[in-house]
Amino acid sequence: MPHRYLLITIIGVMFFFKNSVTAETKVEGFLQKKPEFLPLASFLYANRDPMRVGWYNISNNHLEKGFKKVVKKPVGSFFVQLKPRKNEGEYQLALRVLREGSHQFLLIRKFTGGKTLNHKRYLTIPFELLIGAIQGEALRTLFPNDRVELGGWRHQVTYDWETPELLAKSFTKSGTHRKHWKSFTQGMEIIIPWGNLRSDLELEPLAVRNPLFIKKDESGQRYAFYRIRFGDTLYSSVVVRFIGKKKHDARSQNASDLLVLNGLGDARQLTPGQLIKIPLEWIMPEYLHQVPSIYRIPQAKDSNEKVNSPEYLPSIENGQLKTVKDYRQQNISKL
Repeated sequence: MPHRYLLITIIGVMFFFKNSVTAETKVEGFLQKKPEFLPLASFLYANRDPMRVGWYNISNNHLEKGFKKVVKKPVGSFFVQLKPRKNEGEYQLALRVLREGSHQFLLIRKFTGGKTLNHKRYLTIPFELLIGAIQGEALRTLFPNDRVELGGWRHQVTYDWETPELLAKSFTKSGTHRKHWKSFTQGMEIIIPWGNLRSDLELEPLAVRNPLFIKKDESGQRYAFYRIRFGDTLYSSVVVRFIGKKKHDARSQNASDLLVLNGLGDARQLTPGQLIKIPLEWIMPEYLHQVPSIYRIPQAKDSNEKVNSPEYLPSIENGQLKTVKDYRQQNISKL
């Protein structure tokens, strides 16, 4: 038995170390290459946090292929610049904005160069390290012509540095969904099916059935909320009813997790009218409501019109293909 616990501990340490190395490798590459920065737009996240989003070139326009250097369009990546909140430390900032949360708080120190956090200065962080909610808001701002469409998320190719690889790794689950993007030019539009779009970006419209409702909490992330009624308990009225795990151990774990998530020390502290937030991915399918119209695959209006795939559709306006100058954003505004 002691050997078993020792093995579990070793595996846990190795898993943590692996994740830390992966994130730190990205940081080192980001810092060492000194990429060309191109801030593009500014936005407010969760109605209070000023942020800026942009693109940087990490390929230096050359990619190695065997022993030959081939000039290619730079793949690049996105970044977000954000300001720490007043009196916020590295641990709290990492917990609020990084995908791996407080476990990666030492990365914040690397981005500040070891300097103390300053709530009046922007901190630049690679897009890949941030939580999905911030990434999604950044993408909405960077691509203001993107929108919900029949069958998926419609993306308009706006900038000359956009590539299928960049869009795939930013928008899709696998990062490889680009099989129908052979013709890739500025002005064209691409539909990313809901099944391929990353759900953590929070771009997909969602709805839940009564008595649940969806809203963003103070961190800016979407949750399902339930208002406690007289006689309700956390276990039977929330966990069993909305999450529906069959095994007792799983239900008990869900109840414990909800206590932590909602800042409650005791399940008996519930009072009528109190709001309980529940992660959307925990909700049983019967309490999720999809809007049917946005999940239909677009059909051709004319029988002679070919629609081989909904993956990409050219954008036509007044008989002409839109060009990047029609919708390129202005430079970022001062915050």
